Amino acid sequence: MPAEAGQALARLPGSGRLVVAFSGGPDSVCLLHWLMHGGGSRSLHCIHVDHQLDSGSPARAERARELALAIGAPCEILRVAVGKREGPESDARRARYQALEARLGKDETLLTGHHADDQVETVLLRLMRGAGPEGLAGIPRVRRFGPGWLARPLLSWRRSEIEAWLRRHELACLRDPSNESPDFDRNHLRRHVVPALEQRWPGLSRSVLRSAGLCAGAADVIARTVDRDLSVAGRSDGSLDLQALSRDSAYYRGEVIRRWCIRSGCLPPPGRRLDAFVSQLEHAAADRQPVLRWDALVLRCWGGRLWLQADEPAPSWEQAWDGSAALTLPADLGTLELTGPEAEGLSLVVRSGTTGETLRSASGAARSPVNRLLAQAGVPPWQRSLWPRLWLDGHLVAVGDRWLDPRLSKLLDRQGRRLVWHPGPRHLTEPGLEFSA
Repeated sequence: MPAEAGQALARLPGSGRLVVAFSGGPDSVCLLHWLMHGGGSRSLHCIHVDHQLDSGSPARAERARELALAIGAPCEILRVAVGKREGPESDARRARYQALEARLGKDETLLTGHHADDQVETVLLRLMRGAGPEGLAGIPRVRRFGPGWLARPLLSWRRSEIEAWLRRHELACLRDPSNESPDFDRNHLRRHVVPALEQRWPGLSRSVLRSAGLCAGAADVIARTVDRDLSVAGRSDGSLDLQALSRDSAYYRGEVIRRWCIRSGCLPPPGRRLDAFVSQLEHAAADRQPVLRWDALVLRCWGGRLWLQADEPAPSWEQAWDGSAALTLPADLGTLELTGPEAEGLSLVVRSGTTGETLRSASGAARSPVNRLLAQAGVPPWQRSLWPRLWLDGHLVAVGDRWLDPRLSKLLDRQGRRLVWHPGPRHLTEPGLEFSA
């Protein structure tokens, strides 16, 4: 049998209240009752998420509240709208966890009633979807979650032990009709596939759980190795140096990219699409720029590096500026200012970049295409139009604070002022990198 509740409570992460994801079903009723009788000083609170997927969900939500109160804990009902993206199961899970995360306070711990049979089903489902070691490790017992933690205290319990606990303590619970629907993959696996496998191989569940533990260990080793390599391959400008990973296998490079995305605060790309992207990186010609888009994000390869950004079009804008005060640029592009003593105002126009622009950056020199200047300085193609252009009397006289037309340079020198651009949160590569396009 599982460890005593008091010992398990003492090992839970966090220091704030314990929040039980309370469906009112057997697992969450058992979990709440077990916790209530385990002692401990942390307060207990239940949240029931009503997915509103059928006409009976409001009544089930009220019944779940009654069950929680009967055990001795308050229960809050959150009603969510389930989108349509990946399928009913995944969409409901996404909506549920987003709602629960939004209600979790700092250092509080969300508890769910996942158990060993859930773990077996999860590993088998992920196996059929082609998961790697981290996916085949199954459901983690503890992980960070929003401002707090997510823990599964019953992960070593079997479903039969939960049902026995309910009978022993004469606990009522809800039976969600969706758990009987053959349309859901997990229900089909639970009702038909796992019983057939266990009939042929009686030790199936034990073996699957052992494999999950081994995969968890392998995933941990890989994660620590990846973190070490990311410290070498990561660059201060936010890019990832592929040359530092050039000797590694395609699988490992994919793991590095996936973990890099997670560390950047983004969901990683879908597995098969990431595999295809890594293959493109290996076989693309030097002048090609492989691109991967997903979930409003874009991953680009350029100059031997990877760049991860929001997938949004470059803005087009224009602002008048006399130079007397700092100018805040749109789209998080930062600020422009003229440092030095006060001087007569200038009739400048500041714009986003366009094609075909040229600039004279030295006295007597021919005008050079702006895109060529930016490319030679190592600025990625998709960032080049983001550099602010300064115009005076209809002539392009500056690109950022890096290239100035002699006309503007001499004017600022006479005034004792200097043009300074402070790039903002929207990432922009500084010129002068060690590689060029």
